[in-house]
Amino acid sequence: MKKKLLITLSFILLVNTAPMSVLADDIDQKIENQTKKIEDIVKNEQDAKDYLATLENEITTIETEYQTVLSEKQKHETEMNKLNADISNLETKIEKRNDQLKAQARVTQTNHEQESMLSVILSAESLSDAISKALAVNTLITANNDILTAQKDDKKELETLKVSLTETITALEKKTEELEEKEAALAEAKLEQNVKINEIAANLATEKAEKDKFVKQKEEAVKLKEAQLKAIAEEKKKEAQAKAAAEKQAKEQAKAKQVATPAPAQAAEQEQPQKAAPDLTNNSTASDSSNTEQQAPTPPASSGGWSAPVASLTITSGFGGREDPTGISGSFHDGIDFGGASGTPIMAARSGEVVSANYSGMAGNHVVIKHDNGYYSYYLHMSSLSVSAGQNVTAGQMLGGMGTTGNSTGVHLHFSISTSLWGGFVNPAPFLGL
Repeated sequence: MKKKLLITLSFILLVNTAPMSVLADDIDQKIENQTKKIEDIVKNEQDAKDYLATLENEITTIETEYQTVLSEKQKHETEMNKLNADISNLETKIEKRNDQLKAQARVTQTNHEQESMLSVILSAESLSDAISKALAVNTLITANNDILTAQKDDKKELETLKVSLTETITALEKKTEELEEKEAALAEAKLEQNVKINEIAANLATEKAEKDKFVKQKEEAVKLKEAQLKAIAEEKKKEAQAKAAAEKQAKEQAKAKQVATPAPAQAAEQEQPQKAAPDLTNNSTASDSSNTEQQAPTPPASSGGWSAPVASLTITSGFGGREDPTGISGSFHDGIDFGGASGTPIMAARSGEVVSANYSGMAGNHVVIKHDNGYYSYYLHMSSLSVSAGQNVTAGQMLGGMGTTGNSTGVHLHFSISTSLWGGFVNPAPFLGL
């Protein structure tokens, strides 16, 4: 008996926790995938930022070079302006000297042509004196010509220097334009890189949000798993309490039977087999040896007032000996299975108080009602519940919908009647007039 109960509870734990484990593993994989995506995006973002830093360094270098070239250009332009002024002044002086030389040359030539020979003859004291004065006039004319030649050479050199400076300034202007173009291209690349970084940041935020969603799902799955494990533990506790109550009742009945002979109706109830553990499915948990000897008890003749729990009583499995399709609950079926479609309304077979309306691993969604005549009725594997524990219901009141929750292989209602809570199950057929 203890071995079979242990197997049953192990199955409950396996059925309820396995999907949660699979779900947790699936969410863990999604979290891992999102983490890898985030790592890749962070790496791309870092690469983009590194490239942006490179662009900014290049822009800084070009700006420095640009300022250097601009400063050099301004320096040469200043030199060029000074040189132009010097050239202009020199040209003015040269022009004045040329005018003076030309005037002197004309005077000298005219005087010489008209008066030189006569002057020399008349003024010369001697022939040698005349020759000396003629040579002096020629020397003056030659000196003037030399000055004029030197001035022309200076002017040519100044013009050459002016051309050289002009070429230098032109080259610097060209280099300045090239630097400006390169700086503009780098500035545009920098703007594009900033856009890319913003896109990466937005994508990173999206993937982080997705990961947070999966992390939250995992937390919810873990909470659900813990809640189900807690519910299973509570169900095991209730089963243990029910078992203890059943054993206590059996001992009291045995003791009472020894003291006095019970009334016929009471004797019939005492002769009903008492189960050592509560049954949450459409099968009992009694040992195999007792199952072979157990007979379906007949309800007392005074147990009227019962109604059908479903509108169409299509029996798919009767009360009594039967191998459980799942191989978990033994070989005795402690109720009747009625077939139907999912969601088919399930109704209270008799008025009474709802003592249980919850979920367990074996019975699934189920309702247990305590009736005024001392009997209990059970409605297992429901898809939904419409009542709650402590509520009083009337015969025919809807309790929920037909389903296949818990230890079930298909949509149906497992309906049972017992003389004690989760113990002393009797055949429901006579109660329903079947």
